[in-house]
Amino acid sequence: MPIGSLGRTGSIVPSHALGTKTFGVETNELEAHRMLDLYVARGGTFIDTADVYLDGVPEEIIGRWGAARGRTDDFVVATKRRLGPFAGQSGRISPRGPAWRRQKPGASANG
Repeated sequence: MPIGSLGRTGSIVPSHALGTKTFGVETNELEAHRMLDLYVARGGTFIDTADVYLDGVPEEIIGRWGAARGRTDDFVVATKRRLGPFAGQSGRISPRGPAWRRQKPGASANG
């Protein structure tokens, strides 16, 4: 699989990622953890998500999965966000910004 650099981060990632948009809706948390385990076991290293997917639920699922496995140095989570606060599907305003993005994997996304 082709690889490349992720922007200016210096992280080397494959050209394809595991998308997580359905985590928390069509894919429950247990099944999401199974998918992530299988993906990483088969050499996957690049996980795609966004805080606009279900108000950040997939990001939270990924964080809990990473914390439960006790290891987060063998994959990269790429997330996207809107600029400024936004009303997600629940109608709640999300204050997430750059400081929230710098949290360590497994940290509470809402805390």
